[in-house]
Amino acid sequence: MPFSTNTVNAFRLCACFLLACIISPAQVVYITDSSHVRTLTNEARGNMEGFQNNPTDTSLTDFQNYYPRNSSGNLGLPSASLFLKYQQRSLGFKFYQPPYENDMIYEGQVKFYQTKGPYGSLTGIAGTKQEQMFRMVFSHTFKNRLNLTLRLNRYSSIGFYRRQVSFTDNLYTSSNYTSKKGRAGYYGYFLFNKLKHNESGGISNDSLFQINPRITKQLLPVYLNQARREVRFTTVEINPWYRLNAVEDSSTVLSHIVDYKLNYTGNYSKYIDNGLATDQYYPYYYLDTAATMDSTHWRTISNAAHYTLRIRPLFASLQLGIRNEFTQLHQYDDTTFMNNSVDAGLFVNTSKFNAFVKTAYIYQGSNQNDYQLEAGVKYRFRIAYSLFKVPFEVQAKAGIEKRHADYIYNSIYSNHFVWKNNFSPTDKAQGMFSISTTDNRFSMGAYVQNTDNQLFFNSDATPSQAPITIQSMACFIRKDMLFFKHLGLNAGYVYQASTEENVISVPDHVLSGSLYYQGNLFKKALNLQVGFSCQYFSSFYGYNYMPATNVFYTQTRVSVGDYPYVDFFLNARIRPVRIFVKIDHVTQGFMGSHYSLGPGYLQNDRAFKFGVNWIFFD
Repeated sequence: MPFSTNTVNAFRLCACFLLACIISPAQVVYITDSSHVRTLTNEARGNMEGFQNNPTDTSLTDFQNYYPRNSSGNLGLPSASLFLKYQQRSLGFKFYQPPYENDMIYEGQVKFYQTKGPYGSLTGIAGTKQEQMFRMVFSHTFKNRLNLTLRLNRYSSIGFYRRQVSFTDNLYTSSNYTSKKGRAGYYGYFLFNKLKHNESGGISNDSLFQINPRITKQLLPVYLNQARREVRFTTVEINPWYRLNAVEDSSTVLSHIVDYKLNYTGNYSKYIDNGLATDQYYPYYYLDTAATMDSTHWRTISNAAHYTLRIRPLFASLQLGIRNEFTQLHQYDDTTFMNNSVDAGLFVNTSKFNAFVKTAYIYQGSNQNDYQLEAGVKYRFRIAYSLFKVPFEVQAKAGIEKRHADYIYNSIYSNHFVWKNNFSPTDKAQGMFSISTTDNRFSMGAYVQNTDNQLFFNSDATPSQAPITIQSMACFIRKDMLFFKHLGLNAGYVYQASTEENVISVPDHVLSGSLYYQGNLFKKALNLQVGFSCQYFSSFYGYNYMPATNVFYTQTRVSVGDYPYVDFFLNARIRPVRIFVKIDHVTQGFMGSHYSLGPGYLQNDRAFKFGVNWIFFD
């Protein structure tokens, strides 16, 4: 298989990294103290949890699986969710749910850091078809009070098929500060996601591919030849806080804290297609028959204030708050939305136990009478410690909500689609339960959901609302094992079901796992894993994709899945460097041509990939 010049150069660079580590393994400070880096996600901060130790990731298991299978066939392209999962979005105006769950950093995923010194992590990955990925995290805490963190992801690929070029940039900077006496401080972050990619509409005629799966994929025709999309999502938030009581020590029973949160989000989506006359893909034209240039801007500013009563003997906090949200949307004309809401929560947090009950209600505005109620618990304990050697963690969550439809379901005005609806609010109840070891070598759990007035895009790529209650459930189990000190096996299984598969379509069965040899060389200085990994999705009706609106919609014409994806990999670690070499999709060309997770969008062909991760503490 021929490799590009960039791929060869990147491989040489990785080889140089590995050689340098073997020759000089003590070239950098390497810290094994699990408390050297402590992190707190934005979601956990919302539940009043504290910073948690973040041990240095030295595991080689699944290191080569840096990106999930993509339903559109290339990283950076829209992807439909293949798994049912617990998800709770904040109340208020929402335009739509962007179909980039593999390619965006969401607000709840932003991390705040506390470090005992500098910390950095650099990852570089390269592969066939000019796939290039760079990831960076750097964090430093000054005088144990002020932390500054930068995280950057940047990647691109031209893909195996026509019109698959994509560019993705994710960036956030986070900061937190606590005064010397612990009376005042702040949290803040800046988050930016930018994605640019071509739109192909999928393969228009795959008969050549069905006859010969090894055909040069650039020969396969696609529906759209001049279409492209760009989306940008920007969030800025500052959250200062102040403790009203001057002293807080072991004798303090009650503490009073006030905080203010200012949040700005600016979002932009643009779709351009200059090939309308030749492609003739869309049946309707409302604005221009020569070219499409649709764009949507929406900006939201929210102000929130909270009072928190901290009850120290009970490790509990009671919080009350109020929030105002103002949104302006431009889509050929301007529309404004305003919401006023109240929220409350009770939180209990100890070193082993976390629990919360919280609620929010919009009492005035465009989304009036929307509400949420959620409760959760997380407990860490030791059971049969002499057998398992690691603690367990049990987690459970449950929530109910009523919310108005995302704006895109009720209204759109574009060159190819125009609709005006007034859908009823959606009622949803959901819950999840899981138990896992803290080293993540074992986990199992279940998820259930009950939804009334479910919204979806039907087979015409237009919005619909299900007239009946839809019930969905999923359960999973995963286990990593090591036999005879060298033979490793990790296996996972997911079962999913929905009472209305023509509305919520996911594979019933998903199997994944790896079989590998693990060993040490050079007096245990070099750790190795060599083996094969596999993933299998049972047959299902994968979602189709509509480029003009950037949404996935249901179809019952083409079944996808029922195909094993097998990869070969070699992982290695020499502190502080991990490296992998991988041949992705080795079964391509040997087991038929049914390797698609969405109609018209095939997964990548066999590809050579490799990457290196280097951690710094100085």
